[in-house]
Amino acid sequence: MLLGTPGSRIISDPLLLGSPIIAYTCHFNLSEAEYVLCRLLGRTQARSKVDNLVRSNYINLTDAGRLYANAAEIKFERSLALGECYTVANAKVTGSIALFAFQEEELKSEMERKPFDVEILFIEGLPRTGSPS
Repeated sequence: MLLGTPGSRIISDPLLLGSPIIAYTCHFNLSEAEYVLCRLLGRTQARSKVDNLVRSNYINLTDAGRLYANAAEIKFERSLALGECYTVANAKVTGSIALFAFQEEELKSEMERKPFDVEILFIEGLPRTGSPS
């Protein structure tokens, strides 16, 4: 979404899942997004994009105090990166869906080993809406 790629239109459609989308994230995941963007776009542009996203009010920031214990528990039980643990914990705490860009091998393996107690979707598996402009 922060790169403005055609695939990001999938999550920009407010009626994609049959109801308006309420997006949740946390500061840990914003930090990771900025780190990835920094490698692609440079520090200034990465910071600007993340700051603009936060100011847009498109996302709701979940308080870290509500997440850290859940993320730590997931990390203890599963072989996942900490960012993935925070995404799953955020979905659990907010009663939402954990949305990932694509299915990495570790996450796929963990899903097969033991199902998560939250719904997990991948952008790569969602239907495309509209045509790229």
